Amino acid sequence: MKINLLSLLIIFVVLESCATKIPSTLGDAKNAENYGYTPIDPLPVNVAGIVVPAGSTINQTVLDLLPDETVRLAIGEFQGDAGVSYGPAKIGVKGGRYVVILDYIKFNTKSIPVSIKTEKMPSDSKEQRNAYVNESAKPGDPIVPVYVGIGLRLTANITVLEGKVDLGNLLALGVSAQSKKVLGTLVIQTLGISGESVTGSIPLPSEINQTSVQNAIQSLGAIRASIYSGKTTINPRVIAVYNNLGGGEKTVNSFISQLLMKPISLIEK
Repeated sequence: MKINLLSLLIIFVVLESCATKIPSTLGDAKNAENYGYTPIDPLPVNVAGIVVPAGSTINQTVLDLLPDETVRLAIGEFQGDAGVSYGPAKIGVKGGRYVVILDYIKFNTKSIPVSIKTEKMPSDSKEQRNAYVNESAKPGDPIVPVYVGIGLRLTANITVLEGKVDLGNLLALGVSAQSKKVLGTLVIQTLGISGESVTGSIPLPSEINQTSVQNAIQSLGAIRASIYSGKTTINPRVIAVYNNLGGGEKTVNSFISQLLMKPISLIEK
């Protein structure tokens, strides 16, 4: 059964309003030593080998290769030179700078074997753990889950000016911004989805307020409804990784560099 994104977002907001605890989506590309969903800027995917069955379309064929759908929330706090550190949903406090990322993704999870090497980089006197795609992996070697698919991303970058703010409720953030408790920007992004109707559906928010958040949610719902249209272009991307490497940002970035050098294939070989 297909669930409208707007309905999912409304359910999310209602649950937050009722003080029901949403399962946290952890991710920490800077400091985490274990696990975490880490949103990344979309990376290319190798789509060679796709065969469109008779009576189907390229969009339908690609979407059939992406069997899973989810909405994930990641909340990060900017920590000076350390950059952004993702963690569980939290309360924003005066003077804090945060990023709130809401992802809707339709995806398939690829298991990528890696090898970890501790190396000293020319630009850094300290040793760091780098991750490399391991094409000759053996049972027991590390494997990184990589999310390949399409999606929609809503990103709020905010600074709390006064009081405390519930970072897990986008509509509440809009209300707080309208009352001058927070200051920030809103970004609406498609992940592997394009087309004339998509372009026309994306609003151009200049700041966060209740109206811009509501318009953003409505636009995401409209784009979500268009992905099965023949006029919409679908290009799968690597849209997130699940950090189980440890080692912080540099380790994760070394793995991302590997994915850029040799894009993941959508079709199993």
